[in-house]
Amino acid sequence: MNIPLPCPPAIPTAALERLEREFATYRRELPRLLATGHTGRFALIHEDQILGIWETQLAASQEGRQRFGLAPITLKKVDPRDVERLALLDARTESPCRS
Repeated sequence: MNIPLPCPPAIPTAALERLEREFATYRRELPRLLATGHTGRFALIHEDQILGIWETQLAASQEGRQRFGLAPITLKKVDPRDVERLALLDARTESPCRS
């Protein structure tokens, strides 16, 4: 028996653009973050800047709330596995789908 799953709510265009921009910032800065010893820490990202790095997600979140109130913020754990993951993602998007 197939049970239909509910459709997830649509993400507003502005929110999606913000997430894409902030993830691009993380991708761009990842080599530097890893090289400077921030593995496992949490980055607070806004627009095209890393505003700071914290030891815990809670500390990064508190700083983001202090600076931006209830406005959306992006926190990302600095993960060295992302280098390989992103390379695989790039390889998949560069090559055409096989039939």
